[in-house]
Order: sequence, then C-alpha cells, then structure tokens
Amino acid sequence: MKLHNSTKTPSPTTSNGGTDRRKILRSVGSLSVVVIAGCSSDGDDSGSSPVSRTDGSPESNESSERAKTDLDPAMLERRARNFLTLQSDGSFEAAHERLLTPTAADFSVTDMENSWQQIVTTSGEFESIVESEYQKRTDGAALVIVKTAFARVRNTFEVVLTRKGVQSYQITAQEEYSWEQPSYVDTSAFTETTVTIDATTSCELGGTLSLPPDEAQVPGLVIVHGSGPIDRDGTFGPNKPYKELSWGLASRGIAVLRYDKRTNACDVDRSDVTVNDVTTDDAVTALKRLRSQEGVAADSVFVVGHSLGGVLAPRIATRDERLAGVLMLAPGPTRPIAETVLDQRRHLIEQQNLSESEREEALANARERAEKIRSLDIDDDEVVLGLGGREYFQSLAEYDGPEAAAELEIPRFVGQGDRDYQVTPDGDFPIWRETLSDQSNVRLELYEGLNHLFQDGTGPSTGAEYFNADAVFDQRVVEDITTFVERHS
Repeated sequence: MKLHNSTKTPSPTTSNGGTDRRKILRSVGSLSVVVIAGCSSDGDDSGSSPVSRTDGSPESNESSERAKTDLDPAMLERRARNFLTLQSDGSFEAAHERLLTPTAADFSVTDMENSWQQIVTTSGEFESIVESEYQKRTDGAALVIVKTAFARVRNTFEVVLTRKGVQSYQITAQEEYSWEQPSYVDTSAFTETTVTIDATTSCELGGTLSLPPDEAQVPGLVIVHGSGPIDRDGTFGPNKPYKELSWGLASRGIAVLRYDKRTNACDVDRSDVTVNDVTTDDAVTALKRLRSQEGVAADSVFVVGHSLGGVLAPRIATRDERLAGVLMLAPGPTRPIAETVLDQRRHLIEQQNLSESEREEALANARERAEKIRSLDIDDDEVVLGLGGREYFQSLAEYDGPEAAAELEIPRFVGQGDRDYQVTPDGDFPIWRETLSDQSNVRLELYEGLNHLFQDGTGPSTGAEYFNADAVFDQRVVEDITTFVERHS
C-alpha cells in the first residue's frame, strides 16, 4: 500500500475525467469509415418505383404497402435501437445479421466487435439508450438518430436503414458529462488524499480518502462497489453516487475510503475470476489501509457495500474480523443470479416500445442468457454480461448473503429503494427482512421513491434515469448511515 502526497481540499465542481473529445473521435473514426464504405443502394424502396423480388419480378401492391409500413418511423427507431443494443449486449453475430449484404461483406463480425470495443475503451462501458429520433427518409433509406449514455461520455449515433436492414452507422457527436456536488456537502469539513491499494503483485487500485480534521479520532468507512468495472466514484455519466456518499459522510465527521474496482483499474481476465478476486479480497485490503490511517479510530471502521458489494459485505466482515458494523445498500442478488438477470431484463423490455415479435425475440435472448448462467454452460474463455465466466457465476451461486449476514454478531444495516428494478423491494428485500428482522442489532430501511443508485424519481425505474443530470444520492440515506455509524462507534 502506498500513500501519495496529494492532499487537497475538494473543489466544489469537477469535470468527469478529462477525456479528449478529438482523440475519441479519431479512435472510433474507423467505425464510420468501414461501415459507410460498405454502403450500397441495395434495398432501395422509395415509393416512386417498384421494388423487386429476389426472382426479379415486380412486387404486388400489397408488398409495396408492406414496404411503406416497414419504413414507419416508430418501427425504424425500434430497429435502430435494437441494432445498437445487440452490440452492447455482446451479440455481434445477431447485430451483423441486421446489416445489408454489401455492407456486411465489407464489415465482418470481427470488425464490428473490434469497433465497438474501441468505443468502449474510449467512452467507458455502455450504460443505456437515452432516446431515439426518426429524422428523414431519402431514396428508400431512413436516418435515425440514437443518443446513448456510456460511462464517460454521451455518444450520438446516426443509423441509416432500409426495410432490408442497416445500411450504415456512425458516431456523429460526443459530449462529456459534468458533475455538481450535492447541497448537503460541506467541502470545508474535510480534505482528500489520493492513495493506492495493492490488489495483486502487478495491479494497483487508485483510491481517494476523504478525511475530516486530523485532531480528531473519527470513525471510518470503506465503500465497496456493485458488479461491473466501476470506478471509485461509481460514475454514471453526470452522476457519481459513491463520491456523493463519501462527501456527504465526510461532511458529517466520518472518514471514507473509496477506490477503483479491480476490473476498472487493471487488466483482468474476466473469464477466469471469482467474486472474491474482483470484490472481497480488495475490500479486505482497503479496510486494512483505512484502519492504519492516522486520525481514524481503528476500532470504529465499517464497510458499506452497494449491490453486489452489499451482498458480499457479510463475507468481507467474516474475513476482516474487526469491523464495527456492516451496511448493505440494495444488496443483491439474494435470489439465484439467473432469476435476477431474467427479471431485470423483463422489466427493461416492458419499458420499451417494442413490437410483439421484437419483444419475443428480446425475451428469448434473455431466457437464453439466464439459462447459460443457471446451468453454468459457459465456455472456458467466455465472459457473460461483461462480468465473468463460469467460475464467477459458480462462486455467486455457492454464496448465500442473507444467511452469511444472519451469522454475524456485529450491527447490520440494510437499505433498499422501493423503485429499484435491479435488486427489488418485492423479490429481494423480503428475504433480508425474513432472515434478519428478529435480530436486535439490525436496521432495515425501505426508501420511498429511490432507485438502485438511491436517486429519487417517479414511475418505473430504468437504466437511463441513472444519467439524469439532476439525480443525486439521496440525503436521507446519508443521514441514516451517519446515525448508524455514530451509534455503533
């Protein structure tokens, strides 16, 4: 473990990550060039001339009417969104089948996968489609604008379609996010220090320690991430829920250490990891680092885990053996992971404006993926959902978070948003309540209006709302965590 001399008072407002927009556009430029180079007039279905069948004879009036229907704006928007969603899910062969034949001939499945990986490398992980807009139709083709949210930038795609398939697609604009601190933060109440944490002999994790004044021995807390390659701030576009939580707690006299997840900071073969490799081990190391910090009361150190980090928090506590308490925010999965993944996908499909056939196709893909996870029928070098391979999902299946939590004697806190579709108030929270409610040193809180990131909202939650610029980690949760830590320090 290393401590760098970079202590400073946090600035009230910071940009999200210093990405050079020109550099990104250059790096993904091959996507535009390669795909557009394959464009052809194949599939021209303008209304001014007959459309030919494969046998060369003119189509009937009924077929021509069908062609017009196929160019319905709503239908085209769905097709464009679906085309990009398939790539974001890693279904490159299925996405490639959507390309027109001349384009597909010049742009292979491997080309498509490599181009998408270039985008992810510079833009961060794909998060969601924000909106789509049909713009115009010319010469039998239509242009659809699709705005998407990646972890570091917003990418705008132009997708050109005919009734036969996708003619071309390209990124035409990128926009960086900016972040603003919550109103409940007082930056004069603490300073921040950059630290590094040794994950392996070849891998260091960057971290940030938010520390109240040195003259006091204050309680401390380590934040443990959810699933996926998450940075220390829990960045979702313009929102940084882990940073907001850290600053809120530090404003109230609690030292907080947050750090980049191993799959975010290091070159990791995700096909060959377990949940201990990517979560538990590094959390235990981070707790040791915090406990050794001057000004932190070593006997008043807590862990707060979010989502996957929440359900693994009891395991972290068992490994650490010195924690003063465990806080679990939206802890999951508590049910079988395959069931959780399928429920999440069903929820998102229900929120989309899909045709019946598109809905069935999406559900079939979701069932297939869930079955792969359930059966562990995963190839040796295969990564599912961008998370891990066979060992990863097997290690999840063999662990029971609520039962592990029930065996702890230290104080425990479980917080759940009632609009969370990823770890749900109906499917997951009742398991925690049933398992822990009869223990005196357990607090369970269900928060009205909050989603998986503990942001306030209304209506069914979707991944797109995580990117609302005005979303913020809710102050109620900050205050409740503060109360819990103060009571048990």
